[in-house]
Amino acid sequence: MPNHVHLLVCLLGDTDLLKQCRSWKTFSARKINKVLGKAGRFWQEESFDHLVRSPEQFCVIQQYIRKNPNHLQKGEYFLYQI
Repeated sequence: MPNHVHLLVCLLGDTDLLKQCRSWKTFSARKINKVLGKAGRFWQEESFDHLVRSPEQFCVIQQYIRKNPNHLQKGEYFLYQI
């Protein structure tokens, strides 16, 4: 699945998840398109969010994200972790 990203974040206060995702997608699409010399839609239209309910679930999701690119060839993905 091209052009997607996995994020594991903690939103503070009464942050609206949909608005925050839209903001991230808009900002990053503009930056990426500028680097690639392209314009228009970059990200997939839909998004999938999941509420993490426990430290154990957090670890499971974290491992899924880390292992997700394992089936790809080197150079087909970029893993950025902070």
